[in-house]
Amino acid sequence: MRTLLQVEAANDRRSRSRERIREYEDVLVVGQPLQVSLQNLAPANSKFVSLEIQGEIEVSSPAQPVIAINTQLPLEQIPEITLLARTFSDRVDDRSLQITFEDDTGRQLSQVHLQLTCLRICLDVDADRDGTIEENNPHKRDWQWGINGHGAILLVNSDRDLVDADGEDDGQENYIRGMLDLKDFSFMIVRKVGFRNLPAGYELYLSVNRETAKRIRIYDELDRYGYELIGPGITKAKIRDTDRDIILAIEALSYPDVDFDGIVEISLNLAKDGETVYSDRVVFRVAPWIMTPNTLSPITVYVSRLSDGFNAEFIEELRKVVGLANAQLDIVPYEFHQDDPWMQDEIEIGYTQAPGHLMHVVFDSPRDRGLIDFPKRQLLGIDFGYVTRKSRYEVTKLDSFGNLEVSPPVTVKGVHYPFGRLIFGGTRKEIIKKPRRMLKVLRDFLYGQKIQAPLEIFSDWLSVGHIDEFMTFVPAPTPKGFKLLLASPDKCYEVLKRLRNEGHSQVLLRQGKQLFNKPADISVAEILDNEKLTSHNQRFQEYINWNREILKQELELGEEDIIDIPGLFEHDGYGRAETFFPNMVNMIVLQQHLGIPKPFGPKVNNQCQFEAYVKGILEPLGLVCHFIDDWDPYFRARGEIHCGTNTRRQPFAQKWWEIEPIES
Repeated sequence: MRTLLQVEAANDRRSRSRERIREYEDVLVVGQPLQVSLQNLAPANSKFVSLEIQGEIEVSSPAQPVIAINTQLPLEQIPEITLLARTFSDRVDDRSLQITFEDDTGRQLSQVHLQLTCLRICLDVDADRDGTIEENNPHKRDWQWGINGHGAILLVNSDRDLVDADGEDDGQENYIRGMLDLKDFSFMIVRKVGFRNLPAGYELYLSVNRETAKRIRIYDELDRYGYELIGPGITKAKIRDTDRDIILAIEALSYPDVDFDGIVEISLNLAKDGETVYSDRVVFRVAPWIMTPNTLSPITVYVSRLSDGFNAEFIEELRKVVGLANAQLDIVPYEFHQDDPWMQDEIEIGYTQAPGHLMHVVFDSPRDRGLIDFPKRQLLGIDFGYVTRKSRYEVTKLDSFGNLEVSPPVTVKGVHYPFGRLIFGGTRKEIIKKPRRMLKVLRDFLYGQKIQAPLEIFSDWLSVGHIDEFMTFVPAPTPKGFKLLLASPDKCYEVLKRLRNEGHSQVLLRQGKQLFNKPADISVAEILDNEKLTSHNQRFQEYINWNREILKQELELGEEDIIDIPGLFEHDGYGRAETFFPNMVNMIVLQQHLGIPKPFGPKVNNQCQFEAYVKGILEPLGLVCHFIDDWDPYFRARGEIHCGTNTRRQPFAQKWWEIEPIES
């Protein structure tokens, strides 16, 4: 509450007592109380006071909610009063309050005339998230999570609405690109103040702090491509047209991160001679980037078409699976990948969302190899945004996004994660001599979204170092709605020992395939008799088991929620592991259809025993296994189907702002 004329110097009392009439001018903000101290205004010997009002003003005091006008009242009963206006002025000084002080004989000692101009200072947003900007919502000044929460939402305008925009996203320009660009904005309204010209010495302006100015842009004059009022380097902007409602467009430039909690505060200030006398304030939260798990329906699958038709047969087999899942296959031409097949490692596709608008967003990893231009040149477009993080530190294989997954929704120790939990691979320094870890800028970004509560597991035991080499999720008709698949050397040895016991020890794995320009054939007996291979896989199984326990704890899984998939690894010569035959866990999941690397396992009665085992355990869950030969284009290059593809999926039905906040 503002206070008017509350404190005056004591040595002015005598001079005031000789003054008969004192004139003051001030502004009264509609809906905002203005406190007037009568005791401080009163001359010595004042016993009574009377009030006279001109125009729409309400007068009250703590002792007397309703004060009689033009009536002599004891000053001691109303030492202070509160003024309130509910309508704004159409001309300067259109309202007044006359205060008359008298002594105990009724003799007039002095009069105070307050000439008042009533202004509406009101900045509004969609605080209840229904798509409508209501007037003066009481919750516009703060932000609360939950289905009954409140607070406005702001999108990062990172898509590209003009095809000739030179690969840059819209947020890098300081003007509005037209109607397509406008749909990515949130809006504010500066309500009509009252009249065009404010009283002398007053001005109205928007303001943000310096850090906020780096994160947003605010535009006026929407019909003329937008005039930037606030943005990087601009923290204050004068509002000139005060005789009408003004619609302002606002866009975010930055996602939440370690140095930005996503909260944006904007003030509308009334200043007199440069000093702020009243402010209205609104709060936005920048919408996070959200990653989609395998259990959501696919929209588009991306794959590089390698030169000389190297993966042509693979693409045609993949196309059949994609079609069965009612998705589209987008084949990326050479100019956008330069024979870089690892689509999963370059990007991760998620989305961001505000009431009434959703934008898919590609998160571009810093690996920057042959696919470096693909995200901006091919994906960035209308309602397809872009975000990346770079670092001055050296990139390792753990910074590729085969090392980033997200679980389906889970509940852990009573805490519900309706968007799942992000999972990325890290190291264990007590095990790995030259440890690698995902770059801090990437980890900070993931934690900064505050939606999917990241957790770090151990992937540095692998040469490539990606978690998709030993784990994935598939949908399942279970209470949790999914199963966790883990690569398992123990399960592989179990199958091989069974075959030996059944008299099939000479059956070949990898039959007819080449590896390092040599035949890759190897028998069941040769694998089981290879003590060094067995010893290495016992160690690798220990690492997988360590991850298994972490995932059980952090996702609250039981053994019934986990399926072991036969897999085998070999020592890479540098202390880490590589896959021994095509890694079936490294699959693409498209609804119930699974595109699984063909393992070329031992055949009995013309049936691959690894395939038979996987089908026998997954197909009762309603899943359909499609084994695709990826040996030459992917496995020999130390990758698989998941590494070589990427999938854009439908978003969650749940709105992120309706959940309770999740602390990582």
